[in-house]
Amino acid sequence: MIIEGTTDKIVEPELMKQYLLALADVTKMEVLSGPEARSAHELGYGGWIHWRTSGTHFYSYPGNPALFTVDTYTCKPFSVPEVVEFTKKFFNAREIVWKEIAI
Repeated sequence: MIIEGTTDKIVEPELMKQYLLALADVTKMEVLSGPEARSAHELGYGGWIHWRTSGTHFYSYPGNPALFTVDTYTCKPFSVPEVVEFTKKFFNAREIVWKEIAI
């Protein structure tokens, strides 16, 4: 699943890590390591969390509005609408779009 959204302010590493841990709870995933988040300097931030059944990458970019993207890879099912709504509320997103990719 891919989620992209815009916010008033760029998502910084600490908030990114809080989100990734909370996302594990929402999806009922078992955390194996992380969350981790790093600066890409003026280009934004990137982070990830490793779950037993895969994980999630998160990227945020500066701008007006700021952009974030969440890429979740998993073999374990979860509620996509619940994750989208959680993400929208967590970041108070201006706009949010998503796509579930089934293989």
